[in-house]
Amino acid sequence: MGIFKSKEERRIERSLAVRKTLGLFATQIKKLKKQEDGYISSAKEALRSGASAQVALAKKALKATMIQRLRLDHQMLTLKIASQMKDQAEMHGKFAEALGAVSKTIGDLFSSVDMTATQQTFEVAMAKAQNMEERVDLFLETSNESMFGEVADTGELVTDQEIDKLIDIESAGGEAAVDSEIDSRLNAIQDELAKG
Repeated sequence: MGIFKSKEERRIERSLAVRKTLGLFATQIKKLKKQEDGYISSAKEALRSGASAQVALAKKALKATMIQRLRLDHQMLTLKIASQMKDQAEMHGKFAEALGAVSKTIGDLFSSVDMTATQQTFEVAMAKAQNMEERVDLFLETSNESMFGEVADTGELVTDQEIDKLIDIESAGGEAAVDSEIDSRLNAIQDELAKG
């Protein structure tokens, strides 16, 4: 790693340092427990042999060792809790960063879209589409006259009666008629696909 470390590299180093420290605490606590067991054995042996000075010494050493172990236990627990709180804070930070990124993206989208211009473009496009439909209808009408000598039917391509029939189809035959029509069209599409 170079002299200048990234934020993520520094975070990983800190996490590794915390784990290493927790490992050292656990090892030291294990050693202290072993020492406590040794002092208890020594005190029992001194009691059996009637050496009251050695009993007192073993008790004093046991008490000091137990106090040291309890302090290390408390420190280790504090470090674990602080580490968990650090992890939670990092997750909150990541959430805030992600939320900020989403907010910025949304803000950029809205600032880049000119709704007035979009609406004007849409209205122009709709007017052109309607104009094109009228031109196509006129073309078909005149081409029928010129090609076949027939006057094209100037009636509506879709009549109001056809619309009413589609809307009222439920009263005429219910959904079964609609389902039947959909099924027959699906079958036709599947037949076409099977041919290709």
